[in-house]
Amino acid sequence: SRFFSTKKVLFKGEGLYSTIRITKKGSQINLYVGKGFLQSSVNFEAIPQGTVFDWYLAAPWFSGNFEGKLNSLLILGLGAGSQVKSYNQIYKVDKVTGVEIDPLIISLGKKYFNLNEANLNTINGDACFFLKTATDTYDQIILDPFKEAVFEETCQSLRFFYQVHKHLTPEGVLLVNRVGGDPSNPEMGRELKKVFKTVVILRICNNLFFVSTNSQRSPKSSREVRQLLLKAS
Repeated sequence: SRFFSTKKVLFKGEGLYSTIRITKKGSQINLYVGKGFLQSSVNFEAIPQGTVFDWYLAAPWFSGNFEGKLNSLLILGLGAGSQVKSYNQIYKVDKVTGVEIDPLIISLGKKYFNLNEANLNTINGDACFFLKTATDTYDQIILDPFKEAVFEETCQSLRFFYQVHKHLTPEGVLLVNRVGGDPSNPEMGRELKKVFKTVVILRICNNLFFVSTNSQRSPKSSREVRQLLLKAS
């Protein structure tokens, strides 16, 4: 069991923007960047138990017609692929596209996190540039582009969210992960509401999840959100 295991450092080195460290304790593998910012975490034996990483799984339910299957998932800020593992474990996902700017993190994800899923297309590049050049649409987009604990500035403008909207299916859902104390969070909420009819903000531990969609069947009240989350759980 990981509670009685010794934490081992599997890797430590310099990435594109900061120091990268990978540790393992039992079946739990974590990737840290900078001064201990946890970017990716995978436990190959545990089922979801309510961690921040598990809460990403609630997002597709906000379309109002989710039944456990996604045709397409786009992750902007792939990291070592925590959400690829979670979504493939719990749901049926036909295609996953992951965009990660640091080539070393992609390499480490494949080596230590077994990031080699058959349904995953990994792209080394910038999230903004990818959206400007891509033509596909997605059932869900996860926006998680951090450099250490700092959210990528180019991925929080009104223009950027219009780009995201163009790449969502009519009932598609956007999930934006943010650090809870970021002073620009209120402005992000206002910008998202200019693009999406439904914007729900979930406070999960020290994070804020902005879940946004234009689906006609999305929850319209706090009561409907609670019912939806109970169903998802």
